[in-house]
Amino acid sequence: MQIFQDFGALIESRWRKENYNELIFPELAAAALTESNLPAQVDPWEIIRWVQGADSLPDQKDAEGRFGDPPITLYAGPRFYVDVYFWLDGTTSIHQHAFTGAFQVLLGSSIHSRYSFNEKKLINEHFCTGEIKLEEVQLLQLNDVRLIKPGRNFIHSLFHLDRPSATITVRTEHTPSSALQWDYRKPYFASNPFYRNQVMAKKLQTIGLLLGMKHKDADTMIGDLICASDFQTAYFALEAFFHSTKNNQMDSLFGLSTGNDRVQQILARARDAHGELVDLVVPVFEEQIRQQDIIQRRSTITSDEHRFFLALLLNVPDREKILELVQQRFPETDPVEKILDWVEELSQTRVLGSKEGNALGLEGFGDDHIFVLEYLLRGKSLGEIRQLIQSDEFQRFAALGDQLETIAGALQNSPLFKTMLCWA
Repeated sequence: MQIFQDFGALIESRWRKENYNELIFPELAAAALTESNLPAQVDPWEIIRWVQGADSLPDQKDAEGRFGDPPITLYAGPRFYVDVYFWLDGTTSIHQHAFTGAFQVLLGSSIHSRYSFNEKKLINEHFCTGEIKLEEVQLLQLNDVRLIKPGRNFIHSLFHLDRPSATITVRTEHTPSSALQWDYRKPYFASNPFYRNQVMAKKLQTIGLLLGMKHKDADTMIGDLICASDFQTAYFALEAFFHSTKNNQMDSLFGLSTGNDRVQQILARARDAHGELVDLVVPVFEEQIRQQDIIQRRSTITSDEHRFFLALLLNVPDREKILELVQQRFPETDPVEKILDWVEELSQTRVLGSKEGNALGLEGFGDDHIFVLEYLLRGKSLGEIRQLIQSDEFQRFAALGDQLETIAGALQNSPLFKTMLCWA
């Protein structure tokens, strides 16, 4: 498309005058995106029509479509290129980049989260432990522009709210000083997702075989593998085992103990071999399960507002920030009241293919739950909520007193609400 050829030529000219200095490229690209205002001039669907009717295209940097649904290169220069990424669903991947540039929202909206990582222990050049901390969450909408900086200066995730969404990305090929493009697994691990080792791969594949066929010696054999391996291999073996066996009630039919018992036994063996590093893995796996649970619920929900709410619960582990983002998107409403409306609606919604009674995964959800949730969202402690139900204004909830801790605990421990209410 000619408009992107002109846009790429503009950046090429400006960057060449700066001797292709990569340090200034993010700001240069962001300025060009803001100045050119491409979202006002480009219909995203014209890009699709152009691709379908083209006899030839610029060199497609991701011809296999690994990053985007699809990714389309619209300008390919000697040192940078311009892509448009279409997205059908969001992603929770937290990552950094081995290139520089900038991106702009062309279609839809996104939750953009920035993180920091305090490295504690370098296991090897492809795997390390540390502490992942959420630094900032923003709601990005049409025309918004953000810089892409290399390495740990820019650890982020971009969760696309609308289906589809699209972003224009201006990026360099590669930044040698930030050679690795790490992925992060909350709250403790970082790994190189592009690292390939045939020996490790085959060992992990044997775990899939043993668990898939319910081999009677599966746990012993996998435990032996974990104990004999380096910690990186052990971590991925534990991950495969944890996700396959957690709460798998079918195990008893094959002469095996329940999933939780099996996990604890494997963890004990792993701890003997690898020490305190193993204590970090369970919080990581539990966060993965929490995310998978919410993603599964969101995948069957059609309401845009409900999908927005579930996206917040998935990505934003902070009550006040969730309220702020709800207020930003719906400025005319009380954010707590808006959330309560969504929760009540979801309590009356079934998840396709699930045996649960509602999309919240909370059986017996009713007015008492709504009452407790409201005041937890408003920052009240359980003691303060107990005082409220003893007042004349809330006399109708007086009978709630004996069940207050139970209801609050169910809310705070549910996959949907646990991070939002973790302070309470």
